[in-house]
Amino acid sequence: MAAVTIILITFLMIISFSIVGISFMMAPDSNSFSGALVGSNDLDLFKVSKERGIKKVLKWSMITLGILLFTLSLALRIIIQQG
Repeated sequence: MAAVTIILITFLMIISFSIVGISFMMAPDSNSFSGALVGSNDLDLFKVSKERGIKKVLKWSMITLGILLFTLSLALRIIIQQG
């Protein structure tokens, strides 16, 4: 049981650092939350836009790692509660 817990914690740490690294690599867009917060006129919030290249890869890797982080943290919680 302790070995599984250590392995899960190690995976959670690797995923967490990967999420931080990917978030540093993502380019800030001008149409971001801060633009919506201050009332920027160039917001196209409901415009259909296709992401291409590295932006698409970074976006989907961030989503995948976030879901994996959430799932593994729930699994770790269940394993710790069971004993």
